Amino acid sequence: MDLVSVLTKLSTVPGPAGAERQAAELARELLLPYMDEVNFDVLGNVVGTRLCGKPDAKRVLLEAHIDEVGFVVTGHRNGFLSLSNLGSIDPRLLPGTRLRVLTDTPRIGVVAFLPPHVLSSAEMDKVTPLSDLVLDLGLSEEEAQAIPFGTPVVYDTEPLALGDDLFCGKAMDNRASLAILLLMLENLPKTLDFDLVILASVQEELGLRGAITGGYQAAPDLAIALDVTFAHTPDSSPEQTVKLGSGAAIGIGAVLDRNLSGKLTELAQTHNIPHQFEVLPSRTSTTADMLQVARAGVPTALISLPLRYMHSPNELVNLRDMKAVSALLCAFLRDFGGDIHA
Repeated sequence: MDLVSVLTKLSTVPGPAGAERQAAELARELLLPYMDEVNFDVLGNVVGTRLCGKPDAKRVLLEAHIDEVGFVVTGHRNGFLSLSNLGSIDPRLLPGTRLRVLTDTPRIGVVAFLPPHVLSSAEMDKVTPLSDLVLDLGLSEEEAQAIPFGTPVVYDTEPLALGDDLFCGKAMDNRASLAILLLMLENLPKTLDFDLVILASVQEELGLRGAITGGYQAAPDLAIALDVTFAHTPDSSPEQTVKLGSGAAIGIGAVLDRNLSGKLTELAQTHNIPHQFEVLPSRTSTTADMLQVARAGVPTALISLPLRYMHSPNELVNLRDMKAVSALLCAFLRDFGGDIHA
């Protein structure tokens, strides 16, 4: 699989939280060759199923959310658009940033800002909240008012490969994890001893909602959530980050099943798969929190991909880390014999 090509497709397609349909359709298209069936549920999750055909087979759920952070049009101001956020957005990033308004024919605009020449020193140090920013689409007041309230908006970013191993683009949180699942599926045996469910969930950025309904519907015997986590930069705390290029980040914490985390660690060591650990003392703030309490409870693990510049227009991942996560998933599924706590 050409990871750069797949990541470019996944990064380019829009799918902000609550308006993921285009991203979901691409996810379904990419999953179809590997699954017996791929469907949409009521909420918009993409659910792929591969059945082993054996009676009373265990069900293994692998999940990655496919929504991205974004914005929604909330008002008109003299030809400019007012916006509110979909997910957590840092307003420091926004002045001068290009955004794409998802009208029937998408429009590109720039977040308006005052140049430094006309700002006082106090104003230069002030962060302008999103509520005070506007989007300039180059429209007349009448044209701008024709754009309906509630229209979703995403970053307008051209994805690109950096060096030999890095990839930069929007929506790597968390479509890079979907690419990992596709790479894993390409390398799995065609015949398994258990039923495999792939859940590409929606509305994670709005409260992990797709995982709530998708986890309930799948009724798995165990689940592994895939997400991104904070990769180290020179200005970050080593205790709060993992290392880009050092492999899969295996989650350890109260929400996560210790037997599954231990098994993943054992397999990573046995197969020389690059790995590291992410300690999550209480909640993980990922879909693992919801999968763990689906129905009567599900033993759940979390494997995270190191990522720099989360929720920005330019999120950065390492292809070697992606291959490590895929290899770890393959090792786990090849080893899985149905006994969750073996």
